[in-house]
Amino acid sequence: MNSKIMALIKAHQRIFIYRHVNPDPDAIGSQAGLARMLRISFPKKQIFAVGSPSSSLAWISTEMSLKKLPTPEDLVIVVDCANLARIDGPMPVKPTIKIDHHPNLDPYAQINWVQDGTSSCAELIYELYQTNRSELSLDLKTASSLYAGIIGDTVGFSTADTTSQTFMTAAALRQLGVDVARLSQQVTAIDTRTSQLYGFVMSNVAVNAHGLGCLVISQNVLKSFGLNWGEEDPVVSLPGKLEDVKMWLMFIESPDNRYRVHLRSKSIPVDGLARQFAGGGHPLASGTYVNDLQEVEAIIQAADKLLNAQSSDVSA
Repeated sequence: MNSKIMALIKAHQRIFIYRHVNPDPDAIGSQAGLARMLRISFPKKQIFAVGSPSSSLAWISTEMSLKKLPTPEDLVIVVDCANLARIDGPMPVKPTIKIDHHPNLDPYAQINWVQDGTSSCAELIYELYQTNRSELSLDLKTASSLYAGIIGDTVGFSTADTTSQTFMTAAALRQLGVDVARLSQQVTAIDTRTSQLYGFVMSNVAVNAHGLGCLVISQNVLKSFGLNWGEEDPVVSLPGKLEDVKMWLMFIESPDNRYRVHLRSKSIPVDGLARQFAGGGHPLASGTYVNDLQEVEAIIQAADKLLNAQSSDVSA
């Protein structure tokens, strides 16, 4: 697979790299890392990172825009995006290459390099480099972007997808000079506004007898703390810190009055539940969108049914 990808990279003069909407550190880190790696490896090529700027992740990279778009003659690579519908930015041509670590339920590209169970897409970008070291170059800035992606998606090396290979990749990036302390602090850093939302979450999350935690964060709540939609991401993991929470759902009202749904679990897979509501993701961390509070209630009921069934199986 890597050889096919490298052949296409070498064959094209213009390369466009996309990622998913509402980016996280892995989406930005793998996109920026791949873009910079290709720029320094092939200085005569034109490399474009496509997507809406993310102010909260500007510390990883600001090299992205929606000004230039690909033509059928260009190479289009999409990183860290499981579904075609979640690609950020106009897509006037079919994606050529998909590089991802989510379940490959939507193989939308001509070439789909998907390794479900890998810690992060950033780890895959490093694997591409490692297997093509004679042709690809990796500098400190690139290594830092990839490291940020890895620690972001593994939540500081704490997820089930963190493998020995993940640690070896992180160690190799550290040997290149990555400031692991600074990046780890940056990933977990919060400002005063977000710290106030922390208190709101922990004070208002409702936990039922089955261990399901639920919370709706409205636009009014976000505005009361001076936060824009999308800046609440650092609080999504908070309910999981409660000892009696086994699974949790967080519903964030968008400016168009829909709800972005974060589905999280400590052990019971929730990706199937997300797919029931036109979403997807990892077994223990998935997402989707619902249109109104009626659908919010529907997904809460479905989650409680799933959790209750799993609890009954364990106790049987």
